[in-house]
Amino acid sequence: MKGYFYRVLISISMLANVLMFGEIGQTLSARHHDRKRNGKWNMVRLIDALLGKNHCLECWCWWKTRKW
Repeated sequence: MKGYFYRVLISISMLANVLMFGEIGQTLSARHHDRKRNGKWNMVRLIDALLGKNHCLECWCWWKTRKW
């Protein structure tokens, strides 16, 4: 059951990102890490504080290396 809710949250994050004109398949966490890398305004500190150290970096790495 825990895995189901995790996948639902990931899907919601991806949907929210697309609704804010982000890339398809990218979560909000990955998007904010990408914004940090590009020197733009981001919420990496807040997200990492809530979800764990380096959460955004790990999401960004997964997004960059996934196979579609």
